[in-house]
Amino acid sequence: MRHRRLIKRALLSIVVLTLVAVAIVFIGYRRITRNPDLLLDRVKKEADMQLSKIHQTAMKNGIREWRLDAESATLVEKEKTMLLAGPDVEFFMEDGDNVHLTADRGTIHTDSSRIQVTGAVSASTSRYRFRSQTLDYDPESRDLRSETPVTLSGESFTLRADTMVMNLDTSVTRFEGGVEGTISEDLQF
Repeated sequence: MRHRRLIKRALLSIVVLTLVAVAIVFIGYRRITRNPDLLLDRVKKEADMQLSKIHQTAMKNGIREWRLDAESATLVEKEKTMLLAGPDVEFFMEDGDNVHLTADRGTIHTDSSRIQVTGAVSASTSRYRFRSQTLDYDPESRDLRSETPVTLSGESFTLRADTMVMNLDTSVTRFEGGVEGTISEDLQF
């Protein structure tokens, strides 16, 4: 009986310690994700290489897909990522009307060339401009995708939606969720 009580106390202690450890990890993770500068400091300690004023061009089958400039980049080889400060990206489209994108921060996944940008995302073509807080580029499908609210504006219209997907090969853009807009009488098709 005494032995059972000892085992129960030991198991209870292990459960309590596990719960405390989970709470500490959760609070630490939450603190880091809410403070990007703290996350950046931590990542810099694990960085394999830090660069300033970078320029990169991605090509596939001899065709330019995108050109990137950034204020700085931090390569984290074990995570196969390059963290960018102030990315400025030009996506080349088949019709020649390229998409020019800027953001506060970005990430290139070096194993797939996938790009994610966050913070004051602004992208434009010769016909319109869209703004959002996040945008992802998928090189396989050549899609620009935003899962955060988007505002698209042109000379004669404004459109808002919860999400957006734009295919760079077909120039077709799809908006979903809470789509609303204003169209001027002067809009010509």
